[in-house]
Amino acid sequence: MSPYHPAPRFLLLLSVVIASCAAWRPRLLAADVTAPSPAAPATVASSTPAWDFFQFVDELPENISDLLPNKKPTGALRLYLRPSYGDLIRRDYVRLPFGGRLQVAENVEFTGELQSYFTHGLAGSAGYGLSGLLLGTKVEHLFPSFNTGGLSVGTNFSTPLSRPPRELTDGLRHLLPYLAITRPLVPQWHVLGYGGIRADFLQHTAMPTQFGKNQLHSDFLTVAVGAAREWPRVHVALTATLDSSALVSNERRQVFALRPEVVLPLRPATARPQVLFTIGSHAVWGPDGSEFGVSSSLRIESQLNGSHR
Repeated sequence: MSPYHPAPRFLLLLSVVIASCAAWRPRLLAADVTAPSPAAPATVASSTPAWDFFQFVDELPENISDLLPNKKPTGALRLYLRPSYGDLIRRDYVRLPFGGRLQVAENVEFTGELQSYFTHGLAGSAGYGLSGLLLGTKVEHLFPSFNTGGLSVGTNFSTPLSRPPRELTDGLRHLLPYLAITRPLVPQWHVLGYGGIRADFLQHTAMPTQFGKNQLHSDFLTVAVGAAREWPRVHVALTATLDSSALVSNERRQVFALRPEVVLPLRPATARPQVLFTIGSHAVWGPDGSEFGVSSSLRIESQLNGSHR
């Protein structure tokens, strides 16, 4: 781990951005109130009557939807399970992250997640327990000029728990401040664009470090851009990312990746719980060479205390 740590300076800058966003919010609301005529919003809504933009954002792959701004009522609580059923083939245990998202204010969301695992019994016994903890907060702003798009600023923190099998954790704590933005690109075709920047500040723990292929070994920044389109029975997203340690550490390495993903909603949007199946692939080029692969995931989610639609 590099002795150079710009994290305090970066977090100070992030706090200034959050404070600025909070200051903009009243002005945006005032602009909405004093906006010309009540007919204007009706014109915008009628241009895309069949597109539930916020529902679409919810149904994107979790690595995208978790960061993007959305619209949910204060007090809304969403509980979710994300079983890694691919472990039935590759490992002798199954990972089962479960958590919740609480909308504590109009534009503030808190997240908590426990990452658990248990033996499925098809191979040797790995026991069961908790492997990690994730805590996060997100400040969201929806901009009228973005035609229901917006900006989110937040921070996630993850840490390993207990002594899980080494394959389940890299043995590091991660502080992950980020800024993300989304905007409809072609509303009549149900196409949205998104992007953002995130930092990953690493801290060693008492556990042994376990780096994966093309995982950077020091603090780094990630820049991501992508686009997604909704069809009635399938959603498609393509995301390009660049990880670079050049600006925030003494290491000078980069990793570039392309990730196409397809999401199949297995239950209607109005169903509780909602079940989403995602299949994707990845092409990665980095200091350890190139790699290609296919992955899939399942997300089971139920929203309590009202609906955002």
